[in-house]
Amino acid sequence: MQRAAMRDRLEEMRSFVAVARAQSFADAARELGISASTLSRRITRLEGALGTALLRRTTRTVSLTEAGTLYLERSLDVLARVEDAEALVSGLASDPRGRLRVSVPNLFGQLQIAPLLPDFLRRYPRIALEVSFVDRYVDLIQERFDVAIRIGALEDSSLMVRRLALNRRILCASPRYLQDRRPLTRPEDLTQHACLHFSFLSEGPAWTLVRGQERVTVRVRPALSADNAEALRLAAVAGEGITVLATFLAGEDLRAGRLVRVLEGWSIPDTGIFAVHPPGRMVPSKVRAFVSFLRERFEGTPPWERPGACRVSSQA
Repeated sequence: MQRAAMRDRLEEMRSFVAVARAQSFADAARELGISASTLSRRITRLEGALGTALLRRTTRTVSLTEAGTLYLERSLDVLARVEDAEALVSGLASDPRGRLRVSVPNLFGQLQIAPLLPDFLRRYPRIALEVSFVDRYVDLIQERFDVAIRIGALEDSSLMVRRLALNRRILCASPRYLQDRRPLTRPEDLTQHACLHFSFLSEGPAWTLVRGQERVTVRVRPALSADNAEALRLAAVAGEGITVLATFLAGEDLRAGRLVRVLEGWSIPDTGIFAVHPPGRMVPSKVRAFVSFLRERFEGTPPWERPGACRVSSQA
């Protein structure tokens, strides 16, 4: 393919990616700074050259065909490689730039990501950050996100995954709640206590604890069920019962003594905190910069678990 034809194909590919992400010709045209008719002609030329439809068009919606889904993945890879190649030859590989769209879980994002963003922006002033704080798994390609932070056990997918830190969860309660209550010496004792349960768990009000090779699942009777971990934290601090909290959320209360750990020796199975981004042999430098920055900040013992963060109840 000659140089002019290659340039045209890359232009068409960028146009296709813009439409696939925006799911709208009008929105994609505005993003690219061209007319909707020009954009439509580019997509028509591309589909003609490939000999297949990439997009399904109706009067209200635009969606990918099966071929379009495959071509989008390859297009993102090609365009990322072109972007990094251009940055490399122009001496900009060490100076990532451009808009970076990031999705983060709401509470974790507020507590552990948001305080780091000013430092990131100072380090990479040519990156324009757009951060969405949402408690759901976004579709990175369809919703035009460059990278997402996810917590828990990840399902198999084609996304590229980098672990940032362990997600440790602990059983905890306030000293006020534990005062004059029945001691907790084994997991089964939880059935005799007020429990504060995170209702998003797929297994329901069943808490699994491990100690060495032992694994015990206890069905608790929640005094409070909520789909918001902050509500459970506040109830626990107020002395309303025992709950399971991630250490990134409970750290400050543990350090201050407002909460203490219970059931010494028993723990909730760890999960992970991950950065995920679309697949591609050449990851955009702005994505590499963001993921590397977080790995640098969270490596080893993450800041929310630094010394003094986890006291153990005298009743444990």
